Amino acid sequence: MTQVALGVDIGGTNTKVALVNDGGDVAEMETFPTGRDQAALIASIRDAAGRCRSSASIRGAGVAVAGFINPARDQLSYNPNLDWLVGFPLRDAMADALGATVALEVDSNASCLGEYRFGAGRGSRRFLCLVAGTGLGVGMIIDGALVRFMGECIGDAGHVVVDANGPECPCGGRGCAEAMVSERTIVQNAHSGATLRHVIENARNGNARAVAELAAAGSALGIAMASLSQIFFPDRIALAGGLAEAEDLVIPAAEAEFRRTVNAEARVHVAVVKATLGWRATVIGAAAPLLL
Repeated sequence: MTQVALGVDIGGTNTKVALVNDGGDVAEMETFPTGRDQAALIASIRDAAGRCRSSASIRGAGVAVAGFINPARDQLSYNPNLDWLVGFPLRDAMADALGATVALEVDSNASCLGEYRFGAGRGSRRFLCLVAGTGLGVGMIIDGALVRFMGECIGDAGHVVVDANGPECPCGGRGCAEAMVSERTIVQNAHSGATLRHVIENARNGNARAVAELAAAGSALGIAMASLSQIFFPDRIALAGGLAEAEDLVIPAAEAEFRRTVNAEARVHVAVVKATLGWRATVIGAAAPLLL
């Protein structure tokens, strides 16, 4: 009998709610602005969940949120873009609203888990997943278990330094991978559209500046992959998120820079691939622990 659960992805801009089955398929999904009000967010998720699940019997809900969560995994502990949610009893409020068991997870972990179970990470023993879009999130799974080092995740690995002379990062550092590959940086430097999607479209239509900026982002990602490989020793690295949708405009540059800068062993044995679940990865991964 097919099992289903709800997957919820709370981002700084938008929130997604989906009904996910144990094959990793999304049956129904709704997206709406996250806003900045706790009660309104909970009510919006509750209403969207009701429409998505209809009469289906769910095994619970997995909620992924951007930022760090506390060791009890019941609330957000750090995210400057969601500061109004920090310290709020999110897991318990969601459980009350949905009348179901709720598991709270970091969004980069959820994306990594979704790809590991249903996408590009299947069969990997040491799977590293970089999620590049608004920012840069990183998740790592070793022998089926998520690595939890800081903030119940791998830590702020997206802020590994890839260029000591690079731009200042909102975190206060300089030359962080996130500062080099974020949507804001690419859009600002490409001068060819208001969003990352526009830049990608313009690059595909031959805009040389857009092509160059996407390739530069790919190179920065490759250096980040190489640096993280020296610490976590993955056998496979996947690129997920909005930037991954640029595919041939980003991934070859990322792989080339990775192989140029990483150690000899990893250069030969580590595979660099595009994640396969696209925008669905986080909601699928959020629901995955409830679909054992």
